[in-house]
Amino acid sequence: MSDSITRHVSHCILCGKCLQVCPLLRATGREELGPRSKSDLCRVLAEDPDKLSETDAAKLAGLCLGCGRCREVCSQGQDVPGLVAALRAAHPNFKSWLWKTWLTRARQLWSPSAKAAGLVPERFRTERLGPMLKMLAGMTGGPGLDPFLTPKTFPDTHRGEKLLLFAGCTANYVQGRWLMAALRLLDGLGAEVLPGDFVCCGSGLKGAGFADESAAMAERNVAVWRKAGRPRITVFCASCLAGLRAYDRFESAAEAAQWADSLLPLSVAVRGIEFMISDNVPERLGYHHPCHAGADDPDRDFLREVLGDRLVRATDEQCCGFGGVMRLAAPGLTEPVNRQCWDALTGADVVLSGCSACLAQLSATAPENVEVGHWLETIR
Repeated sequence: MSDSITRHVSHCILCGKCLQVCPLLRATGREELGPRSKSDLCRVLAEDPDKLSETDAAKLAGLCLGCGRCREVCSQGQDVPGLVAALRAAHPNFKSWLWKTWLTRARQLWSPSAKAAGLVPERFRTERLGPMLKMLAGMTGGPGLDPFLTPKTFPDTHRGEKLLLFAGCTANYVQGRWLMAALRLLDGLGAEVLPGDFVCCGSGLKGAGFADESAAMAERNVAVWRKAGRPRITVFCASCLAGLRAYDRFESAAEAAQWADSLLPLSVAVRGIEFMISDNVPERLGYHHPCHAGADDPDRDFLREVLGDRLVRATDEQCCGFGGVMRLAAPGLTEPVNRQCWDALTGADVVLSGCSACLAQLSATAPENVEVGHWLETIR
């Protein structure tokens, strides 16, 4: 068993907190899929690597959504997503290679793949492949939501401030309207957006077991920040923000603290803007809380402040079921997780979120007549 797996193994006191928060266990009722089972098995493997075959180890590595909820509540500091990532690194397979290729070649693959998926005839869209094809086809960008929020007055809180904008892969390569909306808001706030050649945040690769590739991306992004003079970085994807917060590629503890302080959710930056709500606002709005947003979700706070009681549904404990590489490794297990998410959002005509991965999953699985979009799409 690799040293990276052994480092993540810690003593479990059987408190059961992780079982209470695991979306996969909640949706399937199968305790063998829960975080404690993965932790126990990895502890056994750390002592006797021959207990599990290569095939079984690779299968185990695929059965985790990577939401991180168990890590947040563990009193012993157990990092099950870290265990799973180390297992995936030790036992790579074709699906993990495919996921790596999809993320590292986003610029070349995403748009052509979306167009190809849209051409697949309906009769070839099987029950299992249908949502995946719909997800791919949706990555062409599409018309988006009908905006219903118009900025009325802007505060001076960021006037003259130099900022970097970390848009993320989805906004850069597929959903350009998110990027344009963010730039318009920052311009209204009077901020100066500096040029910054960021690459992918690397969190999707890290969770899939490609630690070296993820680290290289982190080093590149930190170097961009240093070159710009270490300004604040505004971010509008919850998963990207979580990935950036997890960076450890710094020259000192002081620089690490400065990096952490520099990360600014766009929904926090725009909190002082006064918005006018148009007549076309949907009657029933829902909000999906991304797992990686943690307990303190600034996007949710912003929408509640602006929309008030128009926000009639919201998720909290429910995961969208995307799960990164698990979407390829075990799509059948992600489906009940996704169904529980939609159960919590029943009654909403439009569902908003601030995570690009969650939005891809929700757009592909949305019930008929329910629209899904980033909260930036609501702003004219």
